[in-house]
Amino acid sequence: MNHKERSVKNLNYSQIAVGYLMILPAMGIFLVFSAYCIIKGISYSFYQWDGIGEMIPVGLGNFLKLASDQLFWKSLYNNTVYAFGIIVFGVFPGLILAYLLSTPNIHGRTSFRFVYFLPRIISPVIYGVIWQWIYNPRNGLLPIIFKFLRITMDDFAMLGNINTAMLGIIITGGWTYFGFCMVIFLASFQGIDRSMEESAIIDGASKVKIFYSIVLPAIRPVINMVVIYTIIDSFKVFDLVLVMTDGGPDNSTSIMTFYIYKQAFRMNQYGYGMAVSMALAVLMLVFTVIYQKRLAKGETD
Repeated sequence: MNHKERSVKNLNYSQIAVGYLMILPAMGIFLVFSAYCIIKGISYSFYQWDGIGEMIPVGLGNFLKLASDQLFWKSLYNNTVYAFGIIVFGVFPGLILAYLLSTPNIHGRTSFRFVYFLPRIISPVIYGVIWQWIYNPRNGLLPIIFKFLRITMDDFAMLGNINTAMLGIIITGGWTYFGFCMVIFLASFQGIDRSMEESAIIDGASKVKIFYSIVLPAIRPVINMVVIYTIIDSFKVFDLVLVMTDGGPDNSTSIMTFYIYKQAFRMNQYGYGMAVSMALAVLMLVFTVIYQKRLAKGETD
C-alpha cells in the first residue's frame, strides 16, 4: 500500500469516526426516550399493575388473557376493517387523482396538490370535530344534503348507529389520507418514461389498458410501500376515534390503540394494556414480513 492509498484510507476512517460522533446526540435521545420506554413497556406486560400499587408478577398471564378477551378481538377486527377502508377511500382515490394530475400540460397542478394535501396537515382533533358536525343528525351538513336531494333520512345518526359508525370514521380518515397518497403517487407518475405510453397509444391501446398494463407496473414498488405504510399507520390511529365516537356505540368503533388507552388509563390495568400493545407490535411485524416476502416471491415468479 503506497502513501497515497494509506492517506485515502485514513481519511475514510476519519470521516466514519466523525459521522458516528455526529449521530451520537440523536442516538442518545433515541435510547432515552424510545429504547428505554420500549424495554420498560415489555417488562410491564409481565406484571399486574394499576400504576400506583404493588407490581404483581403474572408471567404470561396478560398474554394468555388476550385469547379469551372478546373486546380485544373485536377491536382487532374493527381496526382491520378501518385499515382496508382507508385503502379504499384513501389510497385508491389518491392513486387515480395523482394519475390525472400527472397528465402533461395540466393547469393548476401545484394548487390542486396543495388543496388536496391540506387535510393531512390539520390536527385530527380539529377535523374530527368538523366531521362530527357534518354527521350531526339535527343540524349537520349531511342531513342538509339529504334534504336538498329529497332523501328521507329522519334523525339518521351515522356515528350513533353500530352499523354505520365505523363507516363514518373510515370516510373521515380517507378524506385526510388521499391527499398524502396523491403527493407520493404524483411524484412516481412524473418519473415514468412517457415514451412507452405514447407507443401504446399509437398501437391503439385504450387509456384504461395503458394504466393497468404499463403505468401501474412501473410504480408497483411505490404502491407496495404506500400500502404497507397505510396499514401500519391505520393501526396507530387514536385521536380521531377518541374525538368522534369515544369507541362507541357499543364498542363498534373501538380499535387497538383506543383499546390500549382504555385498558391502561381508564381501567388502570397498565400491565394488561402493555401486553396488548406488545401483541399489536408483533402483529404488525409479522404482517410486514409476510407481505414483503409475498411481494418478493411475486416478483421472482
